Amino acid sequence: MSILLVAIMQVKDGEKLAEYRKVVGPMVRARGGELVVKAKKQEDLKGISDDGDLLIFRFADEATFRSWWDSPEYAELIPLRDAGSSGVFTLYTE
Repeated sequence: MSILLVAIMQVKDGEKLAEYRKVVGPMVRARGGELVVKAKKQEDLKGISDDGDLLIFRFADEATFRSWWDSPEYAELIPLRDAGSSGVFTLYTE
């Protein structure tokens, strides 16, 4: 069963976020993940959701996802991610 990481991210510092994205993309792909959606919020039709960019990553399973998310290499990037953006990260099963 595939795992989807859904992120809604607001940019705080574009330069720091660009630096983060430059490293995290190849890291995700090396751990078996893929970016399947990147979109900008257009409009809330019912209710209110977080503003920000929508990113959806797919991993083969939770173990594959955790091999990236819980890795020491990714832990080193978290301060850069948090300096460049704020957001919500949620896991879904597909």
